[in-house]
Order: sequence, then structure tokens, then C-alpha cells
Amino acid sequence: MIVKRFAVRHALLTTAAAAALAMPAYAQNAEDADAPSGGLGEIVVTANKRSENLQKTPIAISAVPAEALELRGLTEAKDLSAIAPNVSIVGATTNATAAVVTIRGIPTPADETQGFDSPIGMYLDGVYLARSSASTFEVADIERVEVLRGPQGTLFGRNTTGGAINFITKKPSSEASLKLRAGAGNYGMWTGRILANSGDMNGLRLSLGYLHRQRNGVVDDLLEPKKSRDPGATKVDSVRAAIDWDVTDTFNVYNVFDYTRIKGAPMVQQLAAVGDGTFRPNVTLAGNTFSQVQPANVAGYLNASTVVEPGCNKTVSRAYRDTICLNFGNQSDDKIWGNMFRMELNLPTITVRSTTSYRKWSNDIQGGDLDGLGTIRGPLFNIGSPSAPLATFTGFPTSVLTGVGIPAGTAAFLTAGSVPTTTAPLFAAQTQRGQKQFSQELEFVSSTDGDFQWVAGAFYFHESGYENNVQNFGFALDTNQAVYIPSTMQSILTGFGYPLATAQALAPGMAAAFQAANPARFRLVPGGATLNYKSSGDSMALYGQASYRPGGQDSPFGVTLGLRYTWDSKEVNRTQNGAAPFSAAELALNQRKATFSAPSGHLTLDYRATEDINLYARVARGYRSGGFNLRQSTSVASNIGLLPFNEEKIWSYELGAKMEFMDRIRLNLAAFHNVYSDQLATIPIPIQGGGSFGTQVVNAGKTTYTGFEVEGAFQITDNFSIDGNFGYIDINIKDFPGADINRVTRNIAPLIAGSGYAPKYTGSIAGNFTVPVGDAKLNARLGYNYTSEFEMFPNTLTAPFSKEGRGDARGLLDGQIRFSGFGPNGGMGLTIWGKNLTDKKYVVRSVDFGALGFATVIYGDPRTFGATFDVEF
Repeated sequence: MIVKRFAVRHALLTTAAAAALAMPAYAQNAEDADAPSGGLGEIVVTANKRSENLQKTPIAISAVPAEALELRGLTEAKDLSAIAPNVSIVGATTNATAAVVTIRGIPTPADETQGFDSPIGMYLDGVYLARSSASTFEVADIERVEVLRGPQGTLFGRNTTGGAINFITKKPSSEASLKLRAGAGNYGMWTGRILANSGDMNGLRLSLGYLHRQRNGVVDDLLEPKKSRDPGATKVDSVRAAIDWDVTDTFNVYNVFDYTRIKGAPMVQQLAAVGDGTFRPNVTLAGNTFSQVQPANVAGYLNASTVVEPGCNKTVSRAYRDTICLNFGNQSDDKIWGNMFRMELNLPTITVRSTTSYRKWSNDIQGGDLDGLGTIRGPLFNIGSPSAPLATFTGFPTSVLTGVGIPAGTAAFLTAGSVPTTTAPLFAAQTQRGQKQFSQELEFVSSTDGDFQWVAGAFYFHESGYENNVQNFGFALDTNQAVYIPSTMQSILTGFGYPLATAQALAPGMAAAFQAANPARFRLVPGGATLNYKSSGDSMALYGQASYRPGGQDSPFGVTLGLRYTWDSKEVNRTQNGAAPFSAAELALNQRKATFSAPSGHLTLDYRATEDINLYARVARGYRSGGFNLRQSTSVASNIGLLPFNEEKIWSYELGAKMEFMDRIRLNLAAFHNVYSDQLATIPIPIQGGGSFGTQVVNAGKTTYTGFEVEGAFQITDNFSIDGNFGYIDINIKDFPGADINRVTRNIAPLIAGSGYAPKYTGSIAGNFTVPVGDAKLNARLGYNYTSEFEMFPNTLTAPFSKEGRGDARGLLDGQIRFSGFGPNGGMGLTIWGKNLTDKKYVVRSVDFGALGFATVIYGDPRTFGATFDVEF
């Protein structure tokens, strides 16, 4: 059966690669379905800050126009997985808006603290969005999405070592219109949207949009009576207003305001694996010895515990669960708003464009129960106090207690007592955080179509943010191994007046007696920590790009050179990173500033062998800003403060071909080799004695990414087409630092199981059917998207549950049918859609809690389906 499933997947992926079929081509074809030629049509992109034919733009880029976005329901970054080869997107762990985006093996940070910048650039109408959590804008009437793969360090600038995703929205229409949409689906989903365009009013055009969308959860929280608060539930309200004004024939002003509020519960984290006391031995590599994290024996503690709420249980399984018990609710509330103001002056030989933008995001996570077990009551490890130093011996037999010198009356009192209990969670968190940003960009774009074309610009960006992350956790302590041991018994005996030699002789036997009589071997040590900080940053850049085609724009040979220089500065003020706020001495170590700068750019050669075949070669250098690991430990005693990490660098080498045949077949190919150096790496530093770790982020990693991509489309008939893509990437970790048991940093690359969140294979294939029905039109699409399995915690030394936390390989089947152009004036449309039609169960995220002794997994959405009806006046 396994062989059969593999054969089916292999056949589908091979078909996708051989057919070389890409979604962008279908999307454009859908727009041009009524064109007389019945061909693929032209796709226009603006990746070079000017409108160009996709097939003549020497960049690995996929562009999905409006009709395909509407048909497939793609409205924000977390919807876009499998939209292009070597692109993968997985959802957040604790809030409803964030996502981890991976392009060509390079992911955005899974840690959402604001000391890290993303290597994937997210843009809305060309405006840089610094935080992926703040990149949702569903109400927008999106014109197309452009996905640029590989470093884009010239025109898209900072932090685009993996690539960039740009959402381009529609400007207000010159025709007055009113568009209404209503939809419903399973899990109580319903949506409503209204978009109004004023039409042209002496050069002034206005648009206003409002959207409401909600659905119930997809997993039943037995402790939550409201389905609207179950895991996977969401409620979105969004508004957008745009003004487009042709002040003169050459001067245009464009302003967009948007506001979105998203309330909901992220997909549930279910307990997938727990430590059971199995010892993880040291690992030897190249003659050096490395210790591994020893997970706490959570299995032992759970066996000694009970669940308070009826109907809940202590299930530990990686298998999908449709019921869960969350005693903290896990509700998240995001508010996002922003305004963009753009002025554009079109002169005979140059276009001058100024873009000013401000955006703000706040997030309140009102409780994050990350074990999913409900309220667990179990034995508490009470270390005693000065007034009750013997509290830890409660419940032991009198004979055992008197054997260490405890008076008979006291021993009898302790024996009669019960072992204390606690209802502390394995892990729970609450978070309040926010971010605001201001950006100003000035662009100069040549307007001529001659031999020489150029773009020049200046960019300024300011960001500030904050976070207050309160964590409560419990450490499952094996008291037979950590407390009731000979060394502890020796200390107790000497405390009761025994001579040292006598205590040393009696301690082993006493330890064995205590272990044998232990009324609760596994006990919980409740703990808590808070991360509290404020951060800010500034970025400035100057850039330019020039293209030269000897003989004019129809000349076969072209060369493009792009250069950018970026200056970044970061400042953080951390006031707590542990159980208590920092002292004055600690505060001095946690207020830090750092500056970074680097050049980036590219050299691209392209050759148009024929009108329909374009070949290109590209060398690019990317840059990702440095920053601070805001979870790093500091020490007054050792004078170790918060340490900055430096910028990352990537060199990318790419060959590509873009081809069309008979206006029916589109085939785009790309092969690349990327060398990522000074890469951020988290060094596990063993604490004296082994078994526990601290961490430090340094620039010491080096990784190569080698792969290829295929995408295209085949318009088989005027009514039927096939599209798809295929991506492959081989990731070779050359250098990854880790400290051995002597705290000497070594290269532990062979111990790293892969690159986080980077599937080796991605692919999709779909069939599209378009046919006129009288004056109306019927569109149908059935698509299959495949993503291979991927690692999320690849450092095997510090991730004891890396295998259980692996992302599952999955093949998802989606389908849509749309009937449009009917009713009065042909303004009505009906869409029936379904996602994950086979109800595939697959893990998309996980958290390995390492030494705490457990791991959780998050599953992707189950089968969802629904229908929308829209009308335009």
C-alpha cells in the first residue's frame, strides 16, 4: 500500500514536471478566455518597477491575476502555499495571522520576537511589511500577486535573501459600480463583502470596501461551550478606502487606508510525544563528544496525575484528534491598520514616484494552553521553607523518616500528611505585543523605450515594537534521580548531627530506602518566566538598476545591473527575561544598540533567442539585517550582556529559460545554486554537568541550496487547459556550530537533520475547463498540490522529539466551479468551492519543548467547502 501511494505521488509530480504547468498562466488564461485567439494571453508584472511582459522579464517570478485569485479564494500570505515552485507556507502557533513562509529553502523566522528580521520580503502595493503577522488585508480587491524567488536585493531591498511576495491591489475603477458578495460553508462559515466604486468624477475616483468573514472552530474544545471559540475559529472585520486622483494630465495622487480586526483561536496544539526517562547518550563526532538534551519524564508524571474535567483525558498521540481540552481558551485578537499615500509625476522621459506609508499592528493572546490536556492535578514537589524544611518528606513511612534522625513525633506527623498537589499546566502563555512602522520611498523611473532603461531610488524605514510574553510551565521532576539520592541523604544526615564519615556510610542505604518508599516519584515543579522588551530600528538605502539593450528594446541581447547599499540600526530595551524583572545592573546589560550595513545587487544577462524564447543568467547578492536574540540569557556575574548578531549574506547563481510555443504552451525553467554565509545559528551551550542547555545566536552557519523549478501551461483547446509547477531543492549544511562537553565550539553539521520548514519537493497540477453558456461563462478547476515532508527542529542534540515534530508530506485536492455573467446585465456569479477535498490529515507545525519533556503538533485545516454568490451593478 505504501509503495502504491508513493507511485501515485511520483506519477503526479512527474506529470507536473513534464507538463511544466504553472498556475499563473491559467490565471491569465481565465481572464482572456473570451479572446478570439484562444491562446494563453500576456501576463504583465511590475517586478522591475515598470510594467513588463512576464515572459520577457529575466527573473524567476510567478504572477497570479485577479480572476484566479477570486476563484481560488487567495487573499493573504498564508493562503499561498503551492502557488509557485519551491514555495511553502504554514500557519502560526499562537495567533491567527502569522505564518512561516519558505522560498527556495529559506524560511521566515518561526520565533516571532522582534529582534529577528525576515529573509522573505512581504509587500502590499510595493510597501514593505516588516512583520508577517501584520500582513493580512482580505478586504482588498487584489489585482494580482507576484512571487519573486531568489534574492531581490536591489529594487525590493532589505531582507529579501529568500525572495519576495508582493500583493498588488486594484485602484478605484473609472466605471461606477457596486459589488456585493455573500457566502456560506461548513463549520458555520459565512462571509459578506461590499465594494463600491464612484467612477470617474473629473479625474477623481473613489472606492470603499467592507468585509466580514467568520467560521467556527474545526476541532471541538470540550471545555469551550461556544463553537465560535473552538480551535480554528476566526472572525474578520475589515474596511478599505481608496482615492485615486488625476490632479493634472501628468500628476496623480493615490491614497489607501485599510483596517482589519481578526479575532479567533489558532489551530490547536495537541500533545504528540513525552519524555519517558529513556537516557539520551552523548554523541561522538570527529573525536569530540556532545551531550544531548535529556527530556523530563513527563510520562511518569502524567501516570501519577488525574484530569480534573469530566470527558478529558491524558491522551499523548501524534494522530489527529477532533476533540481537545484547553483550560485557557487560546483566544487571539489582532488589529491591523495602515495608510499609503503615493504621488506620481509622469514627465516625457522620467516618472517620479513618492510613496509614504504608516502601518500599525497589535496582538493580544489571551491565554495559550499548549498541552491540550485540560486541568491536570498531580504531585507537587515542595522544597520546603525555613519554617517547614521537612515538607518534602510528607507521606513517607515513619520508619524511613526516623531512619534519618527525624524525631518520631515529627515523622508520624509527616507520614499522616498527603503529598501536596498542583494544577499547574505543562505549558501556557499569554502575550501582548505590537509594532508600528513608517516608510518613505522615492523612485525615479525612466520613461523611454530606447536602448537604456533605468530605475533609481532612496528608501527610509522606521519600526518600533514591544512584547510582554508571560509563560507558565511545569518541570516533571524524577525525585528518585534528582532528590532522594546519596548526596542529598548525606546532607540530611549531617544536618541531624551525624559525623561526616557515618553520613557517607549510611547515605546509599538511606537513598535506596527513600526511593523504594517514595509515595510520589514524579512531581511537578511549577515555574514561570516573562519576556518583556521594547525595540526599534531604522533602515536607509540608496539603489539603482540599469538595463541596456544594444539596438533598442527589440534587440536580442540585454544586460541589467542593479546595486543597493543599506544601512540598518537596531535598539532594544529588555526589562525582563525570567521569573523576576531585571535589577539595575541587569538592565544595563540589556539595553543595547547595534548598526549593520552591506551592499547587495545583481548582474543579469538575457538573450532572446527568438520572439518566444528568452534565456537568462543571473548572479545576485542578498543581505539580511542583523539584530538581537531577545531570548538570550545574560549574566551580571560574568558581565555577559545582550549580544547582537551580524548580517547574513547570500550569493545566488541562476540560469533560466522562458518559452512559449504557438501561443498554446508556456514553459518556464530555472536552476539555481545559492551559498548562504554568516547564517544565523543557535548554539546549544551545555550547562555544567550536561543534560540542560543555554543558547546563543551567532553568525557562523553556512548552507548551500541547489535546485530547479519548472512551471508553465498548456492550452489544449479553447475550453480546456492544464497548469502546474514542480520544485526541487537540495540543502547541504556546510557549517553549523555547537559546543561540545568542554564548551569548545565545533562544526556539528552532520548532526543537523535538515533545514527547518524546507520541503525537498513541491508540486501542483490542475485541469481547467472554461465554456460559454449563452451569454454567461462556466469555469471549473480541479487541482492537486503536493508538499514533501520537512523538518522543523533539525538539531538532534537539542530536539529530542524532532522525528515526532516533522511536517507531514501531503497531497491536497482542491476544486472550484464558477458560473458567471448571468442575470440582469450579466452581473451575477456563483462559485462552489472545496479545499482539501479528500480530508487529508497532516501536521503543519510543531513545537519541541526539549528539556521540559514534551512536543506538540498542529494539523492543517480539514476538508472545507462552501459557495459564494456575487452581483455587480
